[in-house]
Amino acid sequence: MKEKKPFVANKNHFYVFLGLFFCLISIILVLNVGPVARVLSTPFTFTLGWVSYFLYLVINILGLRMIFAKKFCRLRFNSYFFATIVLLIAILMIVSHFAVMNDKIVDGRLLVISGTNTEKIGVIDAIGYNLGDDYMTATTYSLFDNRMFGAGVSGHFLVAVFNSLFGINNGGLIFSIVLVVIAILIYFLPLILRLMGQTKEKKPVTKQAEKEERETVSDITPQKQNQQRVKNIDVVKHANEIDVDTYQSEIMGAPTRSAVMSSPTFNQQINGNNGFGVSENSMFAPARFINTDSQYMQQEAPIEQVQPVQEQPGPVAPQPAPEVKPEQLQLDFDAAPEFNEELVQAKPVFEEPKVINPQPAPQPVAPAPAPEKPKLKERVKWIQPNSEVLSTYETSEQQELNKRVAEERKEVIDTAINDFGVGAHVEDFTIGPSVTRFNISYDRNVSAKSVSNLVQDIQIRLGGVSARFESIVEGQSTSGLEIPNATITTVSFKDVYEALPDPKKHPLAVAFGKNIKGDVVYADFDEFPHALVAGTTGSGKSIFVNSIIVSLIMRNSPDDLKMVLVDPKKVEMSRYRDMPHLLCPIITEAQEAKALMVKLCEEMENRYALFSENGCSNIKEFNEDAPSLGLDKLPYIMIFFDEYADMVDQCKEISMPVVSIAQKARACGIHMCIATQRPSTNVVTGVIKANLPTHVALMMASAVDSVTIIGEGGAEKLIGKGDMLVQSPLVSRVGVVRLQGCFINRQEINRVVGYLKEHYETHYDEKYLNLAQEAEQAANEYAQTTEFKEAAGNSEEERYQAIKEWVLSQEFMSISRIQRECAVGFNRAGRFFLRLQAEGIVGNETEGNKGCRVNGDRLSSSSNDVVTSDEQTSFRSDD
Repeated sequence: MKEKKPFVANKNHFYVFLGLFFCLISIILVLNVGPVARVLSTPFTFTLGWVSYFLYLVINILGLRMIFAKKFCRLRFNSYFFATIVLLIAILMIVSHFAVMNDKIVDGRLLVISGTNTEKIGVIDAIGYNLGDDYMTATTYSLFDNRMFGAGVSGHFLVAVFNSLFGINNGGLIFSIVLVVIAILIYFLPLILRLMGQTKEKKPVTKQAEKEERETVSDITPQKQNQQRVKNIDVVKHANEIDVDTYQSEIMGAPTRSAVMSSPTFNQQINGNNGFGVSENSMFAPARFINTDSQYMQQEAPIEQVQPVQEQPGPVAPQPAPEVKPEQLQLDFDAAPEFNEELVQAKPVFEEPKVINPQPAPQPVAPAPAPEKPKLKERVKWIQPNSEVLSTYETSEQQELNKRVAEERKEVIDTAINDFGVGAHVEDFTIGPSVTRFNISYDRNVSAKSVSNLVQDIQIRLGGVSARFESIVEGQSTSGLEIPNATITTVSFKDVYEALPDPKKHPLAVAFGKNIKGDVVYADFDEFPHALVAGTTGSGKSIFVNSIIVSLIMRNSPDDLKMVLVDPKKVEMSRYRDMPHLLCPIITEAQEAKALMVKLCEEMENRYALFSENGCSNIKEFNEDAPSLGLDKLPYIMIFFDEYADMVDQCKEISMPVVSIAQKARACGIHMCIATQRPSTNVVTGVIKANLPTHVALMMASAVDSVTIIGEGGAEKLIGKGDMLVQSPLVSRVGVVRLQGCFINRQEINRVVGYLKEHYETHYDEKYLNLAQEAEQAANEYAQTTEFKEAAGNSEEERYQAIKEWVLSQEFMSISRIQRECAVGFNRAGRFFLRLQAEGIVGNETEGNKGCRVNGDRLSSSSNDVVTSDEQTSFRSDD
């Protein structure tokens, strides 16, 4: 797990905390329960009485504003503020009047009638009596329980004053009503004036007024203008020494020069888009840009040139002063730039365009009668297998151990970097399923190559563990040093399967595994569109391919997805035998695989012809329009090669249809996943690599194989067991990404395949059932062609190699058949047959009239003790 960064409070946190505090205080004051609340509410109750509840409401609203809007309320002392104060005074008087309407206020005192006695007490005494007697001792108390509180001392005082002033008991009420009317008039005064048409319009500035203003300003000489604008020009030395509050325009005060040699003045800088000025001591100073209004900016002001001052006998005509706007903005060129990390590290997101108000297609006036639609194929009712059939694993103990080990390794790495004097340190670390990435941060003047050169020294100090340095980590401003964990945390197939998107939108989405952060990384076969997987024995290659197959068959029905499995080893994919999703039985022979790929090329061409007839460009568009066209939907076809290198060794011609499928089959819904243990350049050619853009490199035997797959080294340092490097434009555009593949055991595969076999029938396509006969027929036809005879050549060895390739495509072989079908003499045919038996290609036992059985799977490299045909015929004449 990634180590959490320390919490740093900012301005927004302060607003939220203060807003919560205000809300809590207002609730306590309103409830008025307990001695603390009673003490807090006493001054408000004594002063405002019932009106204090309005104050509590205002405090609560202020707190909510600080929580959600992250700012205070600013008071503006305008007419609305004055009207609010007047309205508050009126409310205080109205509340106090009705609170004591059964009693009377005479000379500022209350006449309290209790039975037959009449007592005249002061308002402050009455409120103080209640506060001291009942208010502080009651468990709960509401101001509405005792009408003597009223609007507190302030309300009673105002009512008593105006009652005494007017000489009547309702004098305060009448004056409060007048205040309410005044407040309403103030609130609506701007609207009333606008309706009455009494708003003043701005007086346009005439040319005569502008001329008089220029004449007034022209009375001041240029020397006086400079003295007024700049108090002391000698003080201006550097841009960072200018005081913004006291200085106003040092640049404009520079002495004038000739029109040819002088720098532009401040006004010329505005008109000429010049951003700098020159002071008297020839030092550059930051320009101050005038914040002009829109009318001034729309007018194109002419550029004024400063004329040199010459001494003349007569009076010098005063120059009009340039118009200077008072509002100025100074730019700080020394301040460090601020960056928004979210914008800097933003990733490209491709979203489907949304159609707004789609126009309906025009309908023909008189449509022709449509022909009878053919009967569509009945589709199965698909019920997706439940993910409960998948297994889960306990990983808490492994994570705790990896965290303790990472803490120790962090100290060792920091010590190693400091010992070599490199300005870098480990900022934090991220624990992944199989490796831990230590995020290395640099000082400002340190290059990433300096840490890259220390990787071997760090490995030695860590006890010789392998390490992989990643200078650029996508989404981070640090480099990464990846070191294997003490224990590998198992990534269950159930976790990555449940993280896949909706199968209706992304039916071919498959998960590669989890990255170092623990996020599931997945992609869609419909977008990549083919994959190349390579890895040595024990690297997890077969488990990775099985996870992809199970993901697809659990998310798609047999009508929407068909699979072709090519398994030369005959045991890796035997669990999927007779699965409902299979297009044909599992292929185990190279010649059958070649015949299959040729048929799939024909299927690709037929689909493109069907798309062209119906105005579609890909399988998605065709399947959307198929119901309206009266046609069956086309299923996706997935091709899986378990060991492609062995197929190429047995049948070199298979690479031609494979390349054709890789180049053109994406739009018609045919995709491939090729897996191999030996990614040599003669097997994984440049054409295949270019057309299979997604490369998955598990643990490699050498750096050469790693370069063949992903174009760079690093795969040879992987630790196996699903540890992989993925190179795909859909996963990362920066480089390869290190992932930990998921683990799926054979029990999970058997449960999923068993569910599918139990509920759905298997229907093979008849076109792909006779592949063995077609492969043998194609081999016989090829043996009779001139191309085969020319490929054999005149050399004994060349002819033998051509015949051996043909023999591998047959089931039985004899000397007479070689003589008859390959057009060679009896003696040469016998020598070829003996060599085939010595190499283990042809068996030694004869099975009736068929001859000896061909053992293509037992093909072994020729050893030194095998006698070649050239050695046998070195002293013999040719037939």
